[in-house]
Amino acid sequence: MSQSFTKCWQLTLCGLTSLAISSTAAAESVPPATNIGYQNNGYLSIGAGIGLGGNTTALGTGGVAILTKVRFSDNFSLHDATIVFGGKPPTSMIIVSADFPIRNGAGQTTISPFIGGGAMLRYDGGLSISPAISGGIDIPVSRNFTGTVRVNAGFPANRQADVGILAGVGYNFGS
Repeated sequence: MSQSFTKCWQLTLCGLTSLAISSTAAAESVPPATNIGYQNNGYLSIGAGIGLGGNTTALGTGGVAILTKVRFSDNFSLHDATIVFGGKPPTSMIIVSADFPIRNGAGQTTISPFIGGGAMLRYDGGLSISPAISGGIDIPVSRNFTGTVRVNAGFPANRQADVGILAGVGYNFGS
């Protein structure tokens, strides 16, 4: 072999080795994509309302619950609940909440406690609007489903608080 061919061959091998080393180093230097989890924009859930006290509204007596959440940011959401098919007229709670997501080491939300206040609406011969408060936990079950448990209290005009536990599993929307 000629000396120029040998030098060319050495340069080519050196170049390929260098290329392989630099692409491996580049691949290792790129941080892996982190899955921060729970990045849905909310959920729509079906569950149950269990009345704990008061009998003015469906919140206090229980029934089938339709629960929703619309997330505006990691720490600010709108939680809504409507209780139907109970012993009282349907009752809805619209709650603006502060959320406190708790994440694991990989950045995935494991639970998201929340607390907030808003209004309780019911129609019993006329629309009644009363103050309401809520606190609970949203628990991501999978990429598509979130479980929720809430304690809601409404304060109708008769000065008796209606209190209930609402629980359900919802289908996540948005990403």
